Amino acid sequence: MTQVIQAVYENGVLRPLETIHLIEHQQVRITIEGMSKENAENSDVLSAEDPLRGFRVSLGIPDLSENFNDYRFGRRKP
Repeated sequence: MTQVIQAVYENGVLRPLETIHLIEHQQVRITIEGMSKENAENSDVLSAEDPLRGFRVSLGIPDLSENFNDYRFGRRKP
């Protein structure tokens, strides 16, 4: 299960700003992405605007967004 949360680094420790759903002693892999103060303040607005923020897949089809329905209904092949 993947969770994206915000945390603050204080005195050598990352302090989560929201609840983390883990079992005690569970090992995790952490990727750290620094945020400017402005981005941190606006992150709730951004995530509300784009629920798939951070979830991007490259399919190698450069015109997919322009011709989505053609690909979707088989009128065009990748």
